Amino acid sequence: MGAPPPSFAQSEFETIIRRQRNNQPHTLKIPNIPSRFPNLDNLWEFAGWGSTSYVELTAQDMELASVRLAEKPVLLEALRASSIAGNGMYGSVFYAFPAVAAAAGIFSPLALLIACLILFLFRPILRELGSAIRMNGAIYSYLLQCSGKTMALVGAAAIFLDSVATASVSAATASAYLSGEFDGALYGMKEAAVALGILALLAVVGLFNLRGSSILAASFTVVHLTTMAILMIASVVAWARHGSHTLRENWELRPHNGSEVAKAIFYGTCLAFLGVTGFETLPTYIENIKPSSYPRTLDVCIYTVLALNAPLMLLVYALLPTSDILSGGNILSLLAEQVGGKWLRILVVVDCMLVIGGGGVLLGMVAMSSMLQRLAKDRVIPSAFLRTLPTGGAHWSILFFLFVAVVLYASSGFNLATISSVFAVTFPSVLLLYSVSNILLKFDRDRLPRDYQARLSVTVVAFIAMVVVLAGNIIPTPKILGLFLAYFVVVLACLVGLRSRVKLARIAMWLYDQNSTLQKWRWTKGWDSSIVRWMANLRKRPVCVWVKGDDIYNLVEGILYVRRNEMTSRVILLHAYEKVDEIPTEMEANVKILDEAFPGITIDLIFLKSKFNPILVEAASAKLEVPKSQMFMNTMGASHGFSLSDYGGVRVANL
Repeated sequence: MGAPPPSFAQSEFETIIRRQRNNQPHTLKIPNIPSRFPNLDNLWEFAGWGSTSYVELTAQDMELASVRLAEKPVLLEALRASSIAGNGMYGSVFYAFPAVAAAAGIFSPLALLIACLILFLFRPILRELGSAIRMNGAIYSYLLQCSGKTMALVGAAAIFLDSVATASVSAATASAYLSGEFDGALYGMKEAAVALGILALLAVVGLFNLRGSSILAASFTVVHLTTMAILMIASVVAWARHGSHTLRENWELRPHNGSEVAKAIFYGTCLAFLGVTGFETLPTYIENIKPSSYPRTLDVCIYTVLALNAPLMLLVYALLPTSDILSGGNILSLLAEQVGGKWLRILVVVDCMLVIGGGGVLLGMVAMSSMLQRLAKDRVIPSAFLRTLPTGGAHWSILFFLFVAVVLYASSGFNLATISSVFAVTFPSVLLLYSVSNILLKFDRDRLPRDYQARLSVTVVAFIAMVVVLAGNIIPTPKILGLFLAYFVVVLACLVGLRSRVKLARIAMWLYDQNSTLQKWRWTKGWDSSIVRWMANLRKRPVCVWVKGDDIYNLVEGILYVRRNEMTSRVILLHAYEKVDEIPTEMEANVKILDEAFPGITIDLIFLKSKFNPILVEAASAKLEVPKSQMFMNTMGASHGFSLSDYGGVRVANL
């Protein structure tokens, strides 16, 4: 038999003694256990004791916070918002058609139609995610809010690779198209040099006018859709004039075996997803889109590509023999010359340079820049990526984008087919992660307010569809999985390494502490102090956790979430109250217990007299000098009256 439980009197006595314990705020709290680093100062491992305080927010503080929240940036309407992603979607006809034609043959229009229709599965998914979590960063932000930073970095790596692949494939395709018009020689320049020049030129444009990127993208879209309308009208007229004998001849070349037909349609549909790339980037800049325009933006993208891809491919097979279609990559320029003459061919080539060489690269740059700035706000990467030029260009983000795009293109041997094969895996992978995010949102964050909900059955079907598409792209050429994983693992390892800088510093310190030679050698002597200072600098910035009650389980969960996901040695617990007698009675005592239980973290408790709402959070962020991206809260219910986006980047830590 074990010892009997303490009596009520004993429990009350122990509680009184604990409350009377007076630890000096911010002096080191050192537990009675041996240190792993006996040769170092205790500052290395232990933080100071926390404190309790009341912070007064004046009427002026609250008014200024209200003014800042009322200052809304100019948001994009559906047309301009869709044009950024649309350039990738609508312009993909230039690089998707040859690949789809090689796989599906005469069934290419059907394959493209099926791929476009599958996008309707993701419309409700993206709409629900955007309604519940209206934050730039796409699947990174969604997974961050629904799970944690480790899973979110998987999404960040996927978006990262997708954005760079979009830009690299677009630049390489535009170069190849232009080269094809000059019989492979551009005044002595190679295709790779032209592609690199396109990437550099768009990076310069981004540095000087990223704020106007939506206007530039809209211009490219108008030119492209006008050109495609002219091409399709001319093709319909030519088809009516010459009849359907070319289409019948192409039809006779089809496979006659049922299994071969099914295989052609299946693999063609999987590759046809190259024809809708760009759709996945819409959530990367959702904060710049009017909330009421977001559903229409999704519709504009889907219906436009639905009206363009399959009908245009049908016209190709109605007017060009299969031998010409499979002979090279410039399918649309061949069609243009046949139905309209040299002038139309030149117009199509110029259009390709604008919508793919310009709009496609711009799309990748915007998506990448938004992703990097989101990561910088969450302290995954250095804050330098948040700096901007007076023109609005995030110069470090854009220059880093250019560097990575060049490295990716060069590592593929400047080969368009190689880099396109990687793209064929990244795009459905991103859509797959949207399905995963939506499932996690429904399971772990079901209480988050939202205006729209997708049916779970639709999400599951979308998930299965992307698994099938991935399999269909990998099975014919398994080596592309190895290429994708090689790039993906490198990107993910870099992000995880940046996120784990404190852990890496501890490993470096342990290795240094175990090696007496390094401690004595004059070139490495004193490295321990440098590492300690570096780690202290990484962990010095505090994070805030908004708490409602004194339930110790929820308090512990909040601290554990921060410890798992953030590099900090100080956590500030914030409690908003309207009347003093409404403050939970055990909150201060329980926070003192937590402060003692986590010797590596200083846990402060601050009381703020106000009703909890976005204005209070904005005022507290300014008063405490803690960005809202470093504030955490529990999931609010549907009756709360505000959505998560109203809090401007505050993260959800618990159910």
